[in-house]
Amino acid sequence: MSIPRPEGGDINIGPSIMAEGWTLYTLCTFVVAARVFTQIKLTQNFGTGDIVMIGALVFGLLQLTMQTLAFTHGWGRHFFFLTDEQRVNAMEFVFVSEPMAIMCSTLGRVSFMYLMLRLFGNTKKRRWFLYGLMAQQLIVNLFTCITIFTQCGNVHSLWNPVGEPSKCWNPDVQTDTGYVQGVFNSATDLILTVMPISIFYTLQMDLRIKLGLAGLLGLSVFAFAASIVKTVMLKNLGVRADYTYNTVLFFRWVIVENTLVIVASSVPLLRPLFSAAKKATKTHYGSNSAYELGSRQNGSSAFAYAKSGSNSKSLQASSSEENILPAGGGVPLGTKERVQHFGSGREGDVDLEQGVIKKEVHYQVKYERDPSAPAGLSPESSKWDLDAKSTGGSK
Repeated sequence: MSIPRPEGGDINIGPSIMAEGWTLYTLCTFVVAARVFTQIKLTQNFGTGDIVMIGALVFGLLQLTMQTLAFTHGWGRHFFFLTDEQRVNAMEFVFVSEPMAIMCSTLGRVSFMYLMLRLFGNTKKRRWFLYGLMAQQLIVNLFTCITIFTQCGNVHSLWNPVGEPSKCWNPDVQTDTGYVQGVFNSATDLILTVMPISIFYTLQMDLRIKLGLAGLLGLSVFAFAASIVKTVMLKNLGVRADYTYNTVLFFRWVIVENTLVIVASSVPLLRPLFSAAKKATKTHYGSNSAYELGSRQNGSSAFAYAKSGSNSKSLQASSSEENILPAGGGVPLGTKERVQHFGSGREGDVDLEQGVIKKEVHYQVKYERDPSAPAGLSPESSKWDLDAKSTGGSK
């Protein structure tokens, strides 16, 4: 295979890609660590979705590690200027990183689907739809991983076709397989963006709350955009004559897509962490709680006076996902629901805030004066005490 001399000389675009990649994955590591802390310490609801997300991060870091090793062997430079040993080593590390990159985004989407199940899986139709989406993701992407290493009779021929030749498929096969995979992944990202928005649209709540929650769960739209760009650039994988240079720009978008999937799937679960920090800040400066709500008083009665009090109860949400939306698809956090407490003469507020349902019950105790009671007798004295004193029964 003849290797043409490229225009522009021996340039290296690898350092900028490596800097971007490690910056993005460092951010992802902090986000996932914050998610795990929130799920374990604050909501105490660490589960399968969190384990899957940790797996996605591990695959992403392994992918970037392999590509960093490829960079040390010339990945990012034109093929023409590399030695035979550099070409073989660089291509080997890049090929090994490909299935890791695929599994990173796959597990990230599956983790987000677990979140969708907890939020919106209250109907059989939605549950089976999400299960089918999970199965589609795993089947399509695992199949793509397998084809990467089975396209040659000897797997080493992928990165060393001269030293270890064998019969291989046309490189366009891998490109076409990537196109199919990219279409499925882009469609999945679009579904995961539209689904929460369409469900929130049907709920009876303030428009500002709708937009906020839809935006929080619709961050996957950015992963959808990155997936489209990556799919368009798949043609670079089939250009083996300058593989170490052409594939760098493609993998830049792979890294962007994977990190966006991780962030979009994790940020919605960090709300309790920010709420705890906000409460701690307000407590430090001695201000009133932001979650305390007032109540309305209906008025007072004649011949009576009132002594009021309040009883507050905090009910921890049963799952971390319920910190975004209460169980059963009810009123979302950040909204107020007015509840009539019968027989109390007052109304209380139920404030659904930041993962904790705070219910404040206001009550009134009314005392009527007994017309037959002696003057100066306290209203708190019962009629039975009065009778006891008049008969001498009290000692």
